[in-house]
Amino acid sequence: MPATPGVPLAGDALAKLDADLGQVQVGRVGPRRIYRRRLDLLAEACTPATFALVLDWLSSTRRASTATKRNYVDDLRRVWAPLAREVGHPAFFVGSLTREHVRMWRLRQENAGVAARSIARYVACLSSLHTYAAGHLDPPPRNPVTEDDRPHIAPGNTATSTPVLEVEQVRAVASCARDELDLLVVMLLYTLAGRVTELCAADVTDLVHDGEHTLLQLTRKGGKPRALPLPQRCVQLLNGHIGGRTSGPLLLDGQGRRLDRHDVGRICARLGQAAGVLPERHLTPHVWRASRITHMLDAGVPLAEVQEFADHLNPATTIAYWSRRQRDLRALAHVQRATALFESVPTPSGAPPAGAMPDADR
Repeated sequence: MPATPGVPLAGDALAKLDADLGQVQVGRVGPRRIYRRRLDLLAEACTPATFALVLDWLSSTRRASTATKRNYVDDLRRVWAPLAREVGHPAFFVGSLTREHVRMWRLRQENAGVAARSIARYVACLSSLHTYAAGHLDPPPRNPVTEDDRPHIAPGNTATSTPVLEVEQVRAVASCARDELDLLVVMLLYTLAGRVTELCAADVTDLVHDGEHTLLQLTRKGGKPRALPLPQRCVQLLNGHIGGRTSGPLLLDGQGRRLDRHDVGRICARLGQAAGVLPERHLTPHVWRASRITHMLDAGVPLAEVQEFADHLNPATTIAYWSRRQRDLRALAHVQRATALFESVPTPSGAPPAGAMPDADR
């Protein structure tokens, strides 16, 4: 743990940031998972001066979301600190990477097939830190991220990269749950159209009983508080999972540790594989959110209402889900109409088995 400042106010601020950043799994010893605090890992990845600057940057009100803070720390220690070491620096510091370094790194990521959205998030982290540093350091450091190295992501088009499960597929995946935690994770992600980081950050004390209803208080993207009612089945599963606990994480793994997004990702991928959905890719936690939003639109829920429920700041984001769904339905209708022309055409009796090559091509 980094040394706590002597000033009580500074010490309290550091403790608050440490609590926000929490722990992250760094390895395993047999079945036991090894966790470490993000603050410690950040201190090891950066020079002391940059570590202090990063803490100040993360404490800004512009980075109010706990999920954003954690993502930024993970990006710095897992992406940019290793790159700084690769180019010859013992630790990451503001100014350790040049525009040429970032350019070569981006090309490497694209060649490895890393999604444009992931690259955009990584460079946004690095750029934001340097922009903040420019207002606090003299001389101001040069931002190593240029507009030429920012992948272009169409605004409000987050729906296009995430597959959607149909209603029957949702039931099929839920039916593959091997324990109550599996089913609880699926139900919470889908019914609340939740983001995995929001659910993993929730504590037992975030459950509020309001008459006949039980509400889950979440801190949504951008630091927005929301209290969402839980279905009775979710409440029953949660009561069994929590037992007699009155504090601590809402969701725990088998070792009694807070469930993190990687744990949830593994649960989703395992259930998706067992159900045989999305054979070309893993079932990720965000698929549940995309599926729930799409199903609400399928049911005729007004766009404004879906936007509010999903906490989309930009209505274009919600519209993108609707546009994608309509485009897919139109494509399906076109294919079905074309296929109907061949329904009365008999299959030739001498047709070769599917996949067999004609004699002339052998």
